[in-house]
Amino acid sequence: MAPASLVALGDALADLVVAVRPEACARLGVAPGTADFLEFDALAEAVARLEREGARAVVSAGGSAANTCVAFVADGGRAALATPSMDDPLARAVRDDLAGRGVSVPVRTPGRGRTGRCLVLLLPDGERAFLIWQGERRRLRMLPDAVDACLADAGSCHGMLVEGYLLASEEGCAAARDALRRAVALGARRVLALSDPALVRTRRRRFAELLAAGVDVVLGNEAEATALTGTDDAEAAAAVLARHGMLGVVTLGARGALVHGPGGRHRVAAPGTPVTSALGAGDAFAGGFLSGLLSDLSPPECLALGVARARAVLTVRQARAPVPPEPARRP
Repeated sequence: MAPASLVALGDALADLVVAVRPEACARLGVAPGTADFLEFDALAEAVARLEREGARAVVSAGGSAANTCVAFVADGGRAALATPSMDDPLARAVRDDLAGRGVSVPVRTPGRGRTGRCLVLLLPDGERAFLIWQGERRRLRMLPDAVDACLADAGSCHGMLVEGYLLASEEGCAAARDALRRAVALGARRVLALSDPALVRTRRRRFAELLAAGVDVVLGNEAEATALTGTDDAEAAAAVLARHGMLGVVTLGARGALVHGPGGRHRVAAPGTPVTSALGAGDAFAGGFLSGLLSDLSPPECLALGVARARAVLTVRQARAPVPPEPARRP
């Protein structure tokens, strides 16, 4: 039997991980567990401010969809990342990292300019906050071509994943809608990862429009799922998605994860795991869960795979190993 195949859309970013105290999040205007989007110069100033205070950024390959692809491949699947890659040293380091992990990143013509990056504020309890510059605005015009390249390279597509961060802009939302339309013709499951609760709240109309256009699976944590559905808890949020014919998959942190869909409701507990960093845990869960789902495993088996993948990154400081720092000491 051929391995399950996933095509994912999203930005392959460079993560700049900095250990901070909670007051640093307050100074920089971002709440723990959420993300804020900045222009390049503002992000550079935030990094410089932390450096003046004695902090040091460790650079690693990142990006939500990219992290999910890494986990998907680790569970035996084939994954291709459709990303508007740039032709700069940092982008090449990120692509090399993905290729070394078995993720296909077919790039026909890299765009000129700087690749996107994410300042990760890592708190003592393992929680994190993100300040993100997604990259050159024109990069989004490259996404349809990147999807074409992925589909030509993959040969088959059992699932099409869109990361919610794309919905931060109208251009990204349009690219997401187009990709999910193409998934229908391929017979692939259409998957939306919610990505961030603050983004879901501020761009809820875009998320609702994408769901109305057709999504089969929604993945998110409890804060994201309740923000999307307007409910009070994860159980209610997943039930709302199930009533609309979708598979609602919600992670619950230390309480495990649940899925609710046409086949009923299932829940799995999370084993006690010391948390070094929550960075990439939700993405890893998504990769494990989807590897099971696209291989036609049962919902409990899919949940177990997701929890196992998440647990593997909770105990490390960075979900993926640092890349050579020379190109990216300053964003």
